[in-house]
Amino acid sequence: MFRKVLFPTDFSEGSEKAAKRFEKTNDVPVGEVILLHVIDEGTLEDLLNGYSLLYKDEEIELDEIKRKLKEKFMERLQAKVEDVKKAFKTDKVKPVVRFGFPWEEIVKVAEEEDVSLIILPTHGKLGFSKELIGSTAMRVLKKTYRPVLLIKPKCRCGDEE
Repeated sequence: MFRKVLFPTDFSEGSEKAAKRFEKTNDVPVGEVILLHVIDEGTLEDLLNGYSLLYKDEEIELDEIKRKLKEKFMERLQAKVEDVKKAFKTDKVKPVVRFGFPWEEIVKVAEEEDVSLIILPTHGKLGFSKELIGSTAMRVLKKTYRPVLLIKPKCRCGDEE
């Protein structure tokens, strides 16, 4: 039995396919799934760069933007809970939204939650170009001591829909 599994998602097609492939190939019960989405601090800074001149109090404005983003992504995670329960054959799913660099937060959450397995799709939103500069999955592999299961969204193994 997998006691606790961390499943980070960027809401990409790769994440969806990874969950479906896990569902098709896993016969081992899962006690709990931590469903994680990380809002990339780098992307957030890029989005807000230059807009600070429009705000009276940049810090208050940034806190409000972060609050709204967290709320919105939590809603998206909540909408996925039933699918995740089915895919992982569990009744316990804990949605979590964090801010930071995705690979770093995945490693932190894995430690904080004491997970027995991290499941990562090999391709997220950035696809092939991301592989050239170093993917989130590769960084997680290098920085964690937890077991990691990498799942390719596509394969030639006959389990594609």
